Amino acid sequence: MKISWQTYIISGKSIDVRATEYNKDDKGLIGSLYFQWRDLNKSIKYISTRGINLPEAISENAFCLFFENCVRVVKLKKGKCSYDALNIKTGKKIQIKATSIPGDLSSFGPKSEWDELYFLDFSRADGTFDIYKIHPDLIYKHKVNTNQTFEDQQKQGKRPRLSIKEIIRERRILPIKTCSLN
Repeated sequence: MKISWQTYIISGKSIDVRATEYNKDDKGLIGSLYFQWRDLNKSIKYISTRGINLPEAISENAFCLFFENCVRVVKLKKGKCSYDALNIKTGKKIQIKATSIPGDLSSFGPKSEWDELYFLDFSRADGTFDIYKIHPDLIYKHKVNTNQTFEDQQKQGKRPRLSIKEIIRERRILPIKTCSLN
């Protein structure tokens, strides 16, 4: 795996992106990092009340490894980037959220934008994870409190927080893919 500057045409515009390039050995690397994180997390929980979140470097790269035309976006040459990956074939900006526990509380920036949202569920803690594709309206129109939707809070410059697993359960959304880092 290496990170390099690449140029892509997205929505008719040329953009320069610092993105991850993958090779055949990367699944083993990400798998190894996942199991190291899992063991460290378990040890920390033994001496503390709270573990450590699954690093985005693991979840975002794991996603891209299983979607052939996706690259993890590390940085844009110009402007700010609020999405995690890019489908270089379709030009879609991808937001990735993940959990390693049975519940979740996902947080989004006030200017977070994406074309597609994927939720990764690593809660089995065995190196496998389910991938769910979540329609944007299910997030933007979701009530985050009794008076406000996700979209309302973003417009106020706040960081909306919500449970994507709750939306998955309520809407009976099925995973589009189950993957393994083993």
